[in-house]
Amino acid sequence: MEFHGSCKRIFQEDNLRQIFVLTMEVLQEFSRRENLNAQMSSVFQRYLALANQVLSWNFLPPNLGRHYIAMFESTQNVMLKPTETWREALLDTRVMDLFFTVHIKIREDSDMAQDSLQCLAQLASMHGPIFPDESAQVSYLAHLVEGLLSMINGIEIEDSEAVGISNIISNLISTFPRVILTALPSELFTSFINCLTLLTCSFGRSAALEEVLDKDDMVYMEAYDKLLESWLTLVQDDEHFPRGCFVQPAVQVFNSYIQCHLAAPDGTRNLTVNGVASHEEDEINELQEDDRELFSDQLASIGMLGRIAANHCIPLLTSLLEERVTRLHGQLQRTQQHLMNSSNPGSVDRKVLDDLYEDIHWLILVSGYLLADDPQGETPLIPAEVMEYSINHSTEVDINTTLQILGSPGEKASSIPGCNRTDSVIRLLSAVLRTSEVESRATRASLTELLSPQMGKDIVWFLKRWAKTYLLVDEKLYGQISIPLSTAFGADTEGAQWIVGYLLEKVINNLSVWSSEPELANDTVELLVCLVEKRERANIVVQCENWWNLAKQFASRSPPLDLLSSSVQRTLMKALVLGGFAHMDSDTKQQYWTEVLHPLQQRFLNLINQENFPQICQEESVKREIVATLEALCGIAEATQIDNVASLFSFLMDFLSSCIGLMEVYRNTPETINLIIEVFVEVAHKQICYLGESKSMKLYEVCLTLLQVYSKNNLGRKRADVAAEEDQYQDLLLIMELLTNLLSKEFIDFSDTGVDDEVFRGQEQGSGAAGRSVSAADVVLFGVNIILPLMSQDLLKFPSLCNQYYKLITFICEIFPEKIPQLPEELFKSLMYSLELGMTSMSSEVSQLCLEALSPLAEQCAKTQEKDTPLFIATRHFLKLVFDMLVLQKHNTEITVAAGEALYTLVCLHQAEYQELVESLLATQRDAVIYQRLADAFNKLTASSTPPSMDRKQKVAFLKSLEEFVSNVGGLLCVK
Repeated sequence: MEFHGSCKRIFQEDNLRQIFVLTMEVLQEFSRRENLNAQMSSVFQRYLALANQVLSWNFLPPNLGRHYIAMFESTQNVMLKPTETWREALLDTRVMDLFFTVHIKIREDSDMAQDSLQCLAQLASMHGPIFPDESAQVSYLAHLVEGLLSMINGIEIEDSEAVGISNIISNLISTFPRVILTALPSELFTSFINCLTLLTCSFGRSAALEEVLDKDDMVYMEAYDKLLESWLTLVQDDEHFPRGCFVQPAVQVFNSYIQCHLAAPDGTRNLTVNGVASHEEDEINELQEDDRELFSDQLASIGMLGRIAANHCIPLLTSLLEERVTRLHGQLQRTQQHLMNSSNPGSVDRKVLDDLYEDIHWLILVSGYLLADDPQGETPLIPAEVMEYSINHSTEVDINTTLQILGSPGEKASSIPGCNRTDSVIRLLSAVLRTSEVESRATRASLTELLSPQMGKDIVWFLKRWAKTYLLVDEKLYGQISIPLSTAFGADTEGAQWIVGYLLEKVINNLSVWSSEPELANDTVELLVCLVEKRERANIVVQCENWWNLAKQFASRSPPLDLLSSSVQRTLMKALVLGGFAHMDSDTKQQYWTEVLHPLQQRFLNLINQENFPQICQEESVKREIVATLEALCGIAEATQIDNVASLFSFLMDFLSSCIGLMEVYRNTPETINLIIEVFVEVAHKQICYLGESKSMKLYEVCLTLLQVYSKNNLGRKRADVAAEEDQYQDLLLIMELLTNLLSKEFIDFSDTGVDDEVFRGQEQGSGAAGRSVSAADVVLFGVNIILPLMSQDLLKFPSLCNQYYKLITFICEIFPEKIPQLPEELFKSLMYSLELGMTSMSSEVSQLCLEALSPLAEQCAKTQEKDTPLFIATRHFLKLVFDMLVLQKHNTEITVAAGEALYTLVCLHQAEYQELVESLLATQRDAVIYQRLADAFNKLTASSTPPSMDRKQKVAFLKSLEEFVSNVGGLLCVK
């Protein structure tokens, strides 16, 4: 009864259609029966499953390549795209009615319900040539929506139905064009949106309950996520729909989300069905990743819906947050009083505080996602809906009162006269600043133990996200600008200067108070980086006295900054370096570098130049100083930008030689060795793309020296335990990363090739390229010489090591194929063995990398025309491996293209051997039909490129023929 995967390809489409019609007749008959006995129910279930399989068929063109078919078959959610021959079978309204009827009948059987809902989801995804015109689509969709609404309105949805129903809606919204949706009768469209709204709110409440009960199978959470994605799809295309049609639904979904995340009595968070609070929530939460990452998709959808209904949502968030911050302030004061009058600090009841912190946590997260996006690598812009909302209400706004509320985070906004005539977007920010101020005052009152580090993280996360978008808003980027926003945060405004000073003070306070909370400290320094990574903001920052005090304090390793974790200190150094490139007069700039970088250099040199340094190097205080310096150097490298690379490269080069000396001293201290290599990795990663030829050579030289020292210190050293944790091999991973970064110069080069080291103009050029002999190839191949002997099969079981290793050797084969034949014999053998191992025994990703490495090697052999070289002999061996992979073995279809390209270049190189492989394969065939089919397929494969040569057009023709080849004979010879 059932057919799966490529087996179902044996059916012709006509046969399949007959099977479907028969299945419909059987389901129709069963659906009329009042009661089904066990045997009949089993048969019914099998026919329903068969219908599901037919509707999940991949209706692909018959001439499509087998690897494309297999790729589609491996997709979990295949959208239904039948041909026009299915119109009579599938556009008959009775078919859809039958599935709705069937589902109502069997919905209490969760297994059968899964099949019936999947059938309906497939029907909801139907598209393509089956529809003769738009009118047919509209008619079909209208019938589908009517059936869906009728079904949902008549039942109380079971847990097992939630995901299936959400899939139907998701497919419907993502498949049918907007013009078809809007062509539905207006009452029907409104009913559908209302139903979607109620379902979303209901699933959201059930998802929140699932989370509290820590259920293993989070069906409502999955369904809720799917519906929120559907809303996102709709509102992002809202220009196609009647203006304002999504506002009220957005209000309802937004309100429901907020209610689910607020504590009782205002909300329903942590309440079970019986109204009893869960006591295990804190333990559960500690095991999970941060909510802003875990629920980022949900928050993005809710933020977008909040923008659609900005008139309602922004004032709501502001009101809720202001009210809770006021309660928090009062509760902290009462708790402080209690502590002063009590001899038992442990008697404090934290329940009220914890509820307030959790409420504030969610309100700040939603506010952050509503007010700003976080576009990676793009200029962040104020969302159009938020800008429009602020502009529309600007005539009601008193700018002075708005600025007063913004600049008075220590006061309740409601206590300021005229507070109702303020810009709501600015007032929401002010509510977060007031939260920050309450936190800061509590730390000054020695109440840090009562505070929530999570709330501290939320505050600086929000401020960073907000500052990237709103602080020093560039009016040129907008067609229309809100006067309140530009007055408060625009360039050359007092508001912008005040808030920069406030944020800087917040950073300094956090680093002082929360140095023992690594995640909070890290978020805090990320906010600091945000303040200085753009030159316009940095120009204001460096005018603040606090900034200079922070720089001096960090440079002198003063507490509590010296207590920060290594990663935080690294990011703090990055921020301080970025700040140093703000606009300052030459004397001030010189003074800044003298106070920030000079102490680092001086302390380091004083330490390592002591005569007894080899004796004291393992003392904790000395190691701490060395580690702090190395972390700082990584931070300096991370601060590299095109306009500061000249200064930073020169500064770092002075350190790199000294770092190589440390390799000797700390050769038995793996974590220090790894950190030294990491400095080189970061310098190469951030700076190589900007360096001209002579500076690149300097970096190559120093990297080569590093590798030589590492090689000498590790010569003959056996790894103690090959099954040890991967982090024991961090040094190898870092070296491969270093070599890959050096190779990236071949792909990404921003240096001016016309003028040597254009960005270094005015600096001493040194001896220039002419006297140099070290190249990237020399360094990389030397590095490979170190790595290859150490890369055992046991080590290659670690995914990150394995992937980095194969990425590196593929890069080498692609960039320096001429160097491969020159490798020492043992190294060459190791490289070839690695390629074979990667092709035959590793993941499809690694196999693809190895196949991509073969083409340039074969092309190199073709160039030299040398027939007796080890590389030429090796490529002959690889010809058979690739041939067997494509013709005889089952392989992941993702690598077919790479395998085809490798096969073509190898066939060009070894045409006679290829003919032998074909003839040998044909000779083993005893079935005359299969023999002839294979012979014809092979003849057709090479007919378009006879004789094959390294020509692009011929290669493209071969690859096209190969696609047809695997479609025709694929599977005939596969070795199981």
